[in-house]
Amino acid sequence: MTKVDDKLVEYAADYIKQIIVKFGPRYGCSKAERDANLWTKEEIFAKFCDETHFEEFQTEVELYPQGLVKVCGVLATVALVFMPMGFGLAVIAAALVILGLVVFYTELFLMKRWIAFMFKKGTSSNAWGVVKPSGEVKFRVVLEGHVDSAKQMRMAEKENLTFTPLILGFVYLFFTIIMGVIKFLGFVLPGDFIGTLAAWGPFQWSVLDWFYFVPIAFLFPCFVYLVRGFTGDKIVPGASDNLSGVAVSAAVGKYFSEPAHRLKHVELIIGSMGSEESGDRGARDFVARHGDLLENAYAYCIEEASTGTAFNIIDKDFHTFGKYYSPEVRDRIDKAAERHARDNPDAYKVSHRTLPFGSSDACMYLNAGYKSSFIISLEEKVDSGGKKKGIAKPATWHSMKDNWDRTNKQTLRDSIGMAIEFCKIVDEEQSK
Repeated sequence: MTKVDDKLVEYAADYIKQIIVKFGPRYGCSKAERDANLWTKEEIFAKFCDETHFEEFQTEVELYPQGLVKVCGVLATVALVFMPMGFGLAVIAAALVILGLVVFYTELFLMKRWIAFMFKKGTSSNAWGVVKPSGEVKFRVVLEGHVDSAKQMRMAEKENLTFTPLILGFVYLFFTIIMGVIKFLGFVLPGDFIGTLAAWGPFQWSVLDWFYFVPIAFLFPCFVYLVRGFTGDKIVPGASDNLSGVAVSAAVGKYFSEPAHRLKHVELIIGSMGSEESGDRGARDFVARHGDLLENAYAYCIEEASTGTAFNIIDKDFHTFGKYYSPEVRDRIDKAAERHARDNPDAYKVSHRTLPFGSSDACMYLNAGYKSSFIISLEEKVDSGGKKKGIAKPATWHSMKDNWDRTNKQTLRDSIGMAIEFCKIVDEEQSK
């Protein structure tokens, strides 16, 4: 068993601080992201890895997730112009909203990127290194986080999110579809079923419009609130999400690079991926280039490893298309958590969870046919009686609060300890 050295925790915490102080926020494809990854390769990985790599790739960084939300928002807003029109043109309003929902679903959930032509390409990068075992390589473990930071989501700044206006924002979309179709049918069917009251050019005001626009006066502002909640212009510092994942990976790689701790048959790949916030593009590029390294490997992705008070091993999320993350990886994370907790009785608890929203680089490994899962820390709130209250979520996700000064060193310690035990478990299995 392993008692995590305080120096290793300080090493990880210092990495987070240094990146933010030296390079600031690091949006995908930015100079700051590239410089941070080059520095990580040359000043961190190169000092303990047996080999290091820096690879660049192209992606449309503005597409995901805020770009697709804005496209949906524009389509659903333009729809309002067509609702009071005659000649059956109200059906265009319904069609625009349906198109917006198709964009939202296929781009956010299925990551099809078929609207990529609307967005400028940029250059992002991955930095990664290899820590070789003392003996023959029989297996590999990929430990990785991402160096880029996200654009702020305004809703993430709220301590307690109000769901009612968000839900009513979606009601606006479906209400517009239904009323657009009804008004169209009222125009094409014999007789004046829509109750025309006035006409001016292409516009035709009817009784149906009163039924539509009166509630819309309340529903549309909720839709604007919804779109604004998912968007923001500021780039967050990205300390826990997800410099912490890179920091933990580096600390574990450094630990196993020492002769006394060197693994026997497991080769470690330590990764600092780019443009994760743009749809896991760095992991996608890494998987596409290096399938030869992943055939006999486990990918252990680390998210939000420095702010929470509990950990979730993710069983499934909305980017795995109904598939569960690899049971081989999840089972070994469970065992690693148990072993870490034996030597650290105050360790934060670990449980399993399916994510209805959100994902990580791990989905790119799984969807390409490789074995992966990920672990994420969450902020659990309890009342005076110790009972959970509210929904547990990452403490500073996509928030301007996600800075190095909020680092929880116990969370870092547990993240490092579990990853070390995970690698040891895999190595022990390969040594039998």
